[in-house]
Amino acid sequence: MKRVTVLLAALLLSQAALAAAPAAPAAAKAAPAPVAAKTAPVPAAPKLVTVGPAVTETVFALGAGAQVVGVDDTSLALPVARSRPKVGYQRALAAEPLLALGAAWLLASEEAGPPGVLEQLRTAGMEVVVLSNLPTLDAARQRIRTLATKLGRVSEGEALVAELEADLKRAAARAASAKQAKPKRILALYARGANALMVAGKDTATDELIRLAGGVNAVTGYTGHRPLTAEAVVGAAPDIILLPGSSLEAVGGEAGLRLVPGLSQVQGWKLTTIEDVHFMSLGPKLGKAVQRLQDGMGLPAQDGT
Repeated sequence: MKRVTVLLAALLLSQAALAAAPAAPAAAKAAPAPVAAKTAPVPAAPKLVTVGPAVTETVFALGAGAQVVGVDDTSLALPVARSRPKVGYQRALAAEPLLALGAAWLLASEEAGPPGVLEQLRTAGMEVVVLSNLPTLDAARQRIRTLATKLGRVSEGEALVAELEADLKRAAARAASAKQAKPKRILALYARGANALMVAGKDTATDELIRLAGGVNAVTGYTGHRPLTAEAVVGAAPDIILLPGSSLEAVGGEAGLRLVPGLSQVQGWKLTTIEDVHFMSLGPKLGKAVQRLQDGMGLPAQDGT
């Protein structure tokens, strides 16, 4: 209101000055008024809903976090996402709450669903972008570049990929310099609920994380995740137990973990933890997670690590 008042006063003063000015000679011709140049309106950045921790982490890392108006439950592993409205579990989304957020795009990992809901969103005019969540380094690179292109942040995406590559190069050099005659056997666990620990086998995010760190997964007899059994732990003979931070709290800390059947029978293992999001997916900070695991493995640090 104040600005409008000032503009109005200026306009009135201008009109008064024109009225008080002497009339121009009749022969004089008024100069044509300048034509204001037209400028195209700047399109507003689309509002986003992100589903899947790797997708959400990448969007924020690209600098587009301000556009995010909703996230799924798995993305809550990221502190930066916890203040955003929640849209539920990634495999059990509902169209109405998503549409109510006014988002133009849904950026989601391939676990998102059910398919019927995604089709409802498309029919309602929302653009649905589904990205691979394969637990491989190549998929992590491609996800960064795909999202960077979609969001118009290609240079930021290339910077993220370059940072990832540099971190992994340092991690590879660190693993090579250790010259372990016997690579560390790592058992990756997470708490699914009270007294329910799950073990990560092949083709999981932690399996790739372990490989990049220079260790070996202590469980290779199956793919995906299965419940922990005492027999499996004894057979795995792990050197390192790897957990996400929240799971360690759920089992009562390291003291509680050492009471778990199987783990209580195996001697000499050490515990290390990583952030929850790195246990679930391979995001742009994968290189940092690999180095964190190497710290837990006791690999000698190098300059720059």
